[in-house]
Amino acid sequence: MSASRRAVLALASGLLLWGCDAASGPGDVVLSDPGRAVADARRMIVEARADSTRHRGWIEPAALPLSLRIPRLDFAMVHADHVDLVLARNPDWTVGARIWSLDARREHADAPTAYPDVYFFDFTNDAPESPANIH
Repeated sequence: MSASRRAVLALASGLLLWGCDAASGPGDVVLSDPGRAVADARRMIVEARADSTRHRGWIEPAALPLSLRIPRLDFAMVHADHVDLVLARNPDWTVGARIWSLDARREHADAPTAYPDVYFFDFTNDAPESPANIH
């Protein structure tokens, strides 16, 4: 598929998410206890590192600590250096909140939210991974 066709499809996917009242920016991230949410996310990262069978795949909201069950949450994913709280997803785009581990060294361009250590991300599989496009 050509680069221009991929760009058009990515734009259409983004507009579809926006049109379905999906999260569109840092202001869409609402946490009732941001300090607890950051601590719980970082604890989950540590647990997953210690036991590769813990916190795998898409984690349903009911399986998360209460502090991470944010409004409009679809699911969460625990990665080696961050937790994604996914607010909207289609086959090409994923958007939501992201909390990085304390020892994360990866450069990122996630947008800050109103809460310390909580960022807004948007990822598309139609573009190469970069600091602005991390899965």
